[in-house]
Amino acid sequence: MKPLVSVIIPTSAGSPRVALLWRALDSLLNNQNGLVLPIVVVNGSRYISEAVESLKRRRDIRYLYLDASGPTVARLAGRKTVDTEFFGMLDDDDEYLPAAVEIRLGPLLRDASIDVVVTNGYRQANGHEVIDFPEFSTIERDPQGRLMDFAWLRSCGGLYRTETVSAKYLDVPGSMELTYMALHLTLSRQVLTCNVPTYRWYDDSPGSLSRTQHYMQGAPQAIRQMIALNPPGGIKRRLRQKYAASLHYLSELERASGNYRAAWHHHLKCLGSTYGITYLPYTRHLVRTTLGPQETTRGLRPVLPPPFR
Repeated sequence: MKPLVSVIIPTSAGSPRVALLWRALDSLLNNQNGLVLPIVVVNGSRYISEAVESLKRRRDIRYLYLDASGPTVARLAGRKTVDTEFFGMLDDDDEYLPAAVEIRLGPLLRDASIDVVVTNGYRQANGHEVIDFPEFSTIERDPQGRLMDFAWLRSCGGLYRTETVSAKYLDVPGSMELTYMALHLTLSRQVLTCNVPTYRWYDDSPGSLSRTQHYMQGAPQAIRQMIALNPPGGIKRRLRQKYAASLHYLSELERASGNYRAAWHHHLKCLGSTYGITYLPYTRHLVRTTLGPQETTRGLRPVLPPPFR
């Protein structure tokens, strides 16, 4: 049977990700009834040579290499090679559950007006497994509003119609890329949500980019790009609130690390934004910390949550 679905896997193919990559590939090639062609996009220079050579020799996958590193550019490059009717994505540390592709394919094959099927899954961390999104059933009636509450699109959670979800939908910011993609899709394509677990998402994998400060530093710009998509007024208002919150979060990160110049930079940008006045009282904390080094919270992490995940 000719595969109907390409699944793009960005990977550094470095230690300790290689063992996870083999697990991800196994979930696609052994549990999806021959429906999947994996597209493995090795990116950057941290790869293990033996792993890359093994990937090159395989005939059950498509192999690509990029000098540039990062999952965003890798997914886009993989999307440009898709020649199947549908495509999906999978991070190298996650996996599809058995028959995941068939579950998602059903609505797409029955109804040509549907462009995207998004499903729920399991989240695993510290040996415990739970439903990823307990409120998933509420997405259908207000997908954009719910997206402002929780980022409901995982890379492993969607299946896309190749003809209508072009590469431009994967041309996304380097931070909060899937939140941006979800908003773009809901504004212009028919998205169906299906509250059935079809993936296992690992929240404690080593080397996760979304946990890095560099990743969070891209949040304000990513939110500005979401605003530029021109969503409805209520969503735009919430994004502007999140923009101010993202700058405040970065200011707190820098203050907690003792980087006071950077903390002031983010705080002043926050105050200059539409909803920045909310954070005016925080100014006195910055003044105290800057003028009184003995009060520094160096080494502590801010307790407030980031505006998006």
